[in-house]
Amino acid sequence: MAVATVALLSLTVAACTGTDSFGVKVEKAAAVASTTTTEPPDCAAMLPPEALAGQLLMVMVSNPSLAAADLRAGTVGGFGLKGAQSASIDTQVAEAVEGAPLEPFVAADEEGGTVQRLANALGRLPSQATLGAGTVEAAQEAYRRHDTGMKDLGFNMTFAPVADVGSGSGLGSRSFGTDPTKVSQFVVASVEVAQESGLVPVVKHWPGIGGGSADPHVKLTTLAPVDQLRAKDLVPFQAAFDAGAPAVMITHAAVPGLTEPGVPSSLSRAAITDELRGRQGFDGLVITDALGMGAVVKQFPQPQAAEQAIAAGADVALLSGGDVVAETHQQLTEAITENRLPRAQVLASVRRVLELKGVDGPCIGVVTRFSNLAAARQACEEAAAEDALADSDAQEDGAQEDSAGPPTTSVDCTTTTTSGTSRTTVDSGINDTGTDEETDGTTTTSVRRSTTTTLRTTTTVRRATTTTEAAEPDPNEFDVVQPDEPTG
Repeated sequence: MAVATVALLSLTVAACTGTDSFGVKVEKAAAVASTTTTEPPDCAAMLPPEALAGQLLMVMVSNPSLAAADLRAGTVGGFGLKGAQSASIDTQVAEAVEGAPLEPFVAADEEGGTVQRLANALGRLPSQATLGAGTVEAAQEAYRRHDTGMKDLGFNMTFAPVADVGSGSGLGSRSFGTDPTKVSQFVVASVEVAQESGLVPVVKHWPGIGGGSADPHVKLTTLAPVDQLRAKDLVPFQAAFDAGAPAVMITHAAVPGLTEPGVPSSLSRAAITDELRGRQGFDGLVITDALGMGAVVKQFPQPQAAEQAIAAGADVALLSGGDVVAETHQQLTEAITENRLPRAQVLASVRRVLELKGVDGPCIGVVTRFSNLAAARQACEEAAAEDALADSDAQEDGAQEDSAGPPTTSVDCTTTTTSGTSRTTVDSGINDTGTDEETDGTTTTSVRRSTTTTLRTTTTVRRATTTTEAAEPDPNEFDVVQPDEPTG
């Protein structure tokens, strides 16, 4: 794989001229008489499968540092924050994104009211219900101050505004109201201000959960039939798209007449490709809601759900927690390599990601960084194989390890978690603290996951998670982690 990447890099350097997004100068080779002009490949077409898979993923974490290793390894293309953040979040963001081979998305749920991550750094933002009771102009001014502050802290994406009509599905004060026309006006105003401030607004929760009953954080909800959604709930989304909204978040809800029975819209090709892309004509970035929510994870493990979401037409699968990143990245890489995910569709999705990151045309610097990561990973694996062979030879020669001596040092290119256990929890609230709940049958202990990375070269090597095959999950075996503050 690494040899192929280097070969691709060599060919690209010979074919291209100019500079990429990292300012790397590329000289054009000596002119050769030819009657054919070949356009150089764009950045997406130059990236190896591992890099493509990484750009299809984001991860929700409770602290930027928990995403840092995955960002540096290129196994995710960005992260979102949940839970209250400190006043020094700007420093934490800067440290987390340093060394990423490609600029990552840095996002937070900044709706206002009960769903706000950056209040300690930016102050309180009124809820959408409160803003919706006033004027559009007043809401614009509030968003302008807040969004400019987000940009200054190092964020480039906001998971807002909420375009749902009504307060169902546990939304409460998170909606602008019950009138589609009024909601549309405030949503459009929010989208425009965010873009003026340099943020990518992600309008949510398509196709609209304001009329639903169950909260997708807990379980799958069924919305009104699609014809009714088109007449009401989809109106604000269409207004946002017409106003130039660059991104939308897909919720986990079943829609009669649209989605397959029991399949959430976030994993449904009929919903994303046929309805959103086709009927509504949206060609921007499509992001799933967090795949650790009960509506999804009680049916599908996150790696499987991520592949289904991308296959259905989503551009980015949003994971819950860093402990599933390595396995999911490996699954998507294999899906791309084996063409389970058609290359043309993958490239189209990555191009949408790169466009919002400001990458246009060839990207020699980016390819070089991913090539270095691949070479380092291969070197680590080769060193591990050599150590394993040496240990085997020593055992054959009758060598005995001194039990009283220091422990044997071995090369490890895999990621482990400090708990040493593997289980799945449900991200049951948008204000979830980001801890995993583990129980021994009598008491419950909150364990925060962390990643340990072993370096063998001067380039950081991301470990790959070792997972255990499991049968189809039993919903009764999942723990529901209650949010640390009300969702409205």
